[in-house]
Amino acid sequence: MTEAMDSAEQQGDESIVWENPDTPANVDDYVFVKGKRMVRPYFFEFICHVKKRWAGKTIVDLFSGEFRQRPREYYIQAVQRGRLRVGGMRVTPLYVVRDSDKISHFVHRHEPPVLAEPVTVLEKTADVITVIKPASVPVHPCGQYRKNTVVGILEAEHKTGQLFPIHRLDRLVSGLLILARNAKTADEFRQEIEGGRVHKQYVAKVKGVFPAHEVALHAAVTYDAREGISTCRVETTTEKDNKGKEACTKFQRLSTDGLHSIVRCEPVTGRTHQIRVHLQHLGHPIANDYLYLQVHPPKRTLEETTADTAARKARSVSNDLSKDNDSGVNITACRKIHITEDTHTPLYSEASSGHARKKTDRQLENQGVGGGTQSVVSCLTDLVSDCHSVEHTSTPDDLAESNCEEGKIKTTEIHPEAVMESDPPKSSSQPFVLDHLCTHCPSLGPSGYKQDDEGLWLHCVRYASASWSYECPLPSWAL
Repeated sequence: MTEAMDSAEQQGDESIVWENPDTPANVDDYVFVKGKRMVRPYFFEFICHVKKRWAGKTIVDLFSGEFRQRPREYYIQAVQRGRLRVGGMRVTPLYVVRDSDKISHFVHRHEPPVLAEPVTVLEKTADVITVIKPASVPVHPCGQYRKNTVVGILEAEHKTGQLFPIHRLDRLVSGLLILARNAKTADEFRQEIEGGRVHKQYVAKVKGVFPAHEVALHAAVTYDAREGISTCRVETTTEKDNKGKEACTKFQRLSTDGLHSIVRCEPVTGRTHQIRVHLQHLGHPIANDYLYLQVHPPKRTLEETTADTAARKARSVSNDLSKDNDSGVNITACRKIHITEDTHTPLYSEASSGHARKKTDRQLENQGVGGGTQSVVSCLTDLVSDCHSVEHTSTPDDLAESNCEEGKIKTTEIHPEAVMESDPPKSSSQPFVLDHLCTHCPSLGPSGYKQDDEGLWLHCVRYASASWSYECPLPSWAL
């Protein structure tokens, strides 16, 4: 019986259409729920080449140690199912990797949600596209983000083809973003930027009453790569600390209400988190910057990392799901689900079993009611099983029926126009496929990751040189 199940699962994997980095994003890849842009989970092939420091480890030890978003048990199953392959060939969990190996990891990819603000195109020519980048959206594919990026969204909505970002904007920063449409134009822009011939201008909303006169801060910035974004220190240049990189930012107050100030920021250099850490150094941090509002931000290495959290939660979910069904997702009562617009809390019909209701109540108590889409979808873990797809349909007032045999769950899909203009949500019927081996299903987003619901009050306004100039409007919080 087990051999027959394994054979069926392998045949199912062989029928999957796997995406890769060259697969373009499409409009139907996105779902809009309660002000969030989410990506329908999809099957994806990651490819990596073994580094020298990895050589000599078993493939399971390597992945469970280096890629901790998933538990060790997942990687064992992935190798056994052929989801982890070396040189295109199946191996055993005890396979020892070599520094010449090419490893393919076939995953069911869940991308984190971002804010559902549109990527507005300001100008589009044969060589350049300029846009207003929303806060929370990464510029280009990185980490868990691929389609939920500015480049991915532009390809889906405008079929822009390959784009070359010519300057950096952090994920939580909004504003003007310039993208070249060919390598030659990108190189020309970068030469001007690296040569210091480009004038950059941002606006920030900071705590307190910023000085009325112009402030020019010359202070070296030290970025701790080991701590990631969590630690960034500033030393004055007189200390001559070789670890710090010289940095200069000019500031000018534009307005103040006595509690906060709107400040124009002109970075002369381009260090990591330069504007944010310089404002903190001056005693006026960005008013909603959770990182630099603290004088001594907590070290990430002293706390559990998001990867540890994800692996622990994924392991817990995996254990719960495998109690009654070796193939992956456990079937429990799954009759009717109604997601309310005010709290997004699922209300279960009387047909639901007491076991399922009790377990979900406990999850809600642990996670907190009203936590948004991610909390709701996480609550469905114990209710959805051998369903093959999840279907999003019609209005929030519909009582959504879920039939596990047909594999359908009805929720609400909200488009950006509805989010921004408070119009009724538009109807759609776009399924996404569940994967029995996936540690995130049936969630839309990845489990165990902290989400930044609000972008920073830091907005790029203008980039200009002697021969060109691009600008974008001010954000609402700066008006």
